[in-house]
Amino acid sequence: MRRITSKRPVAVRTTVAAFAAVSTLGLAACGGTAGDEEGADVADVAQEDVVEEDVTEEDAAGEDVATGPFEGPYDSAFYDEVDSYVGEEVVLSADVNEVLSPMSFTIAGTDDTTVESLLVVGAGEDNQLAPETTVEVTGTVEESFVIEDVEEQLGVDLEDELFTDFDQEPYVMAGNVEVLENVD
Repeated sequence: MRRITSKRPVAVRTTVAAFAAVSTLGLAACGGTAGDEEGADVADVAQEDVVEEDVTEEDAAGEDVATGPFEGPYDSAFYDEVDSYVGEEVVLSADVNEVLSPMSFTIAGTDDTTVESLLVVGAGEDNQLAPETTVEVTGTVEESFVIEDVEEQLGVDLEDELFTDFDQEPYVMAGNVEVLENVD
């Protein structure tokens, strides 16, 4: 009886062996996991890597301070933490205090606060704003108002004397201003 051998099974075995060796080396190269995983399964290791983001931090006095986007009334809570919102988009509801130009106005704090007026610039010229109109402003808190920079950014010429009280003060660059129904 004559035995016929083929080289094909040897080639397949060699290929499989080579693949297994390369795969093992590849996995070893990925090694270096964080944590103590000895005796742990994949679900355990994956669970250790899950990190939940805090939405609050503690200030120096140990009080919780919000670190996420602010959405709410313009009041003492916002005013006291305005520096922590620089560069962040916020949504503020308030009454218009004074209209300075078609592109800018100030908002007043709620009745139960004594916060300073906050400058809002970038409001659309189509808004029919008047003092005591309740608005919801969506915009980015900016660190310090410099009239020349704002004029350049908006492509407008603002009356300098109307904005002297806001020089170097935080302000909001509005992306959207929505007039709300006045609530007494």
